[in-house]
Amino acid sequence: MNTKAPNIYIFNATNEIAIANGTVSFMPNKILTRFEQDLDILPICYAEPEDVILVHQIPDEKFIKSLQDVGMNIPHFKLFPQALTDPRFLKIEKAELRPWGWSPRIHHQLAPFKSQCSQKFSEQPNAYWKTEHKELYSRKLALKCLEHIVDNSSSDRYISKDIFPILCTTQSEVEELQQKWQQIVIKSPWSSSGRGLQVLRKAYMNKSIRQVLGGALKSQGYVMVEALLDKKLDFSVQFYSNGKGQLEYLGFGFFKTDSKGQYQANYVGYTPELLNQSLNKKEQELLIDDVKNALKAHNIANEYCGYLGVDCMLIQNEKLQIKIQPCLEINLRYNMGTIAIKLASYIHPKSKGTFNIYADTTSDFVNFNKIMTIEHPFEMKDGKWLKGYLPLTSPNQDKHFGAYIFLE
Repeated sequence: MNTKAPNIYIFNATNEIAIANGTVSFMPNKILTRFEQDLDILPICYAEPEDVILVHQIPDEKFIKSLQDVGMNIPHFKLFPQALTDPRFLKIEKAELRPWGWSPRIHHQLAPFKSQCSQKFSEQPNAYWKTEHKELYSRKLALKCLEHIVDNSSSDRYISKDIFPILCTTQSEVEELQQKWQQIVIKSPWSSSGRGLQVLRKAYMNKSIRQVLGGALKSQGYVMVEALLDKKLDFSVQFYSNGKGQLEYLGFGFFKTDSKGQYQANYVGYTPELLNQSLNKKEQELLIDDVKNALKAHNIANEYCGYLGVDCMLIQNEKLQIKIQPCLEINLRYNMGTIAIKLASYIHPKSKGTFNIYADTTSDFVNFNKIMTIEHPFEMKDGKWLKGYLPLTSPNQDKHFGAYIFLE
């Protein structure tokens, strides 16, 4: 009998928007609510067999069997709303609460479980929400870490200060930067995965962008404005923070975004050649150390416990040199890079591919799955994933959004 207390997982991908809102009663819009609910079993990629994932629909047996057949560990599932009032579930001892990301809202929602959690969890810096936590998640802090990295590093590979992001509190400040840089990116202070982001490729602002900008300035107080850089590679540096000042480096995550900066997929099973061509081993190690030191200097390693990823970019400057933007944003949460690193252990050494989020407005995941299963049947070799298409969320339950692996 396994007596290990379970960790409790929940996929709440809107935690940054919930932080910006600040209230415990915050409700994401219809599309984002659907996104969270359709992908709610994603913690299956990192949960252990004794753990519990809180879901909005119990995954069907056919899908679960398909994951067992490819060697995945299957944890327990519990319907989220019912779990909050189930006397038996409330009584059981729990190790830790592990949402995708913390926010005032998720603290409020998970409050009924806190009294049964371990002492180790209760002593974590984020076992309770404090108002000062909000700043840990802001782009303002990411900018401070970027400045710290460039000011304190021996590396000459980082971007120059004249293209650092600039904090703007008025529309006219944004327009001045648009005149200066021509092409700009406007980012909300609390947002992630390309949401809350406007890419302006022309040096003027139309009415709808003015309205969005005005709304962001009013609700969040400021925006971050960056020059639109000639990006060559998106990647992240992944860590685990123990909340007591220690950061463990887990690896790089490599991902791709669309032209609007929205997240599309993570690469799994390989490192893009461009990274090793552009940065030698020593330069890569220096980058990891510089990022780690900046996070520690700004107290993140003491104020946050859990997985985190720092988004970086390789860019080409006007002199055609490859430079690093070492701290674009800090994601204090599980993230798609965490999942890609966790999935790497299943993948055959001769294989490579992508971990993808399906979000097509013209169709749904059910239809997509039918086509992909026929065109790209899944194959294994030596107990590892070799090639083809594998859904990681159920394709049998009327899902609009989905997650899947594609290997070649």
